[in-house]
Amino acid sequence: MREYLRIPTRVEVVRGQEIIASSEEGWAGLPDWVRECYERGQMVIATTTVTVFNAAEALRARPSDFIVRSQDGVLSVYDEVAFHRDFVPAHATELHKLHAA
Repeated sequence: MREYLRIPTRVEVVRGQEIIASSEEGWAGLPDWVRECYERGQMVIATTTVTVFNAAEALRARPSDFIVRSQDGVLSVYDEVAFHRDFVPAHATELHKLHAA
């Protein structure tokens, strides 16, 4: 039997805390899709959680959780353990950013 590795895909990641701490005026440091999701009603921001909507599914992110946007625009929420198990930084400089957030 031959073995193959799946080609990794690049995703965009924002921690729940980054969104909670930002205001609409301070979103300049976040990816554009965060603001777009909020403006389309696909994201509800509370003081302790961020809820994102994929079709009929509501996903709740705590401040320490990671909100992941795939290349095709699908949003997922990962806790810290699952995120570090399933993802690696695309660039070495990103490793520091993820842990500093």
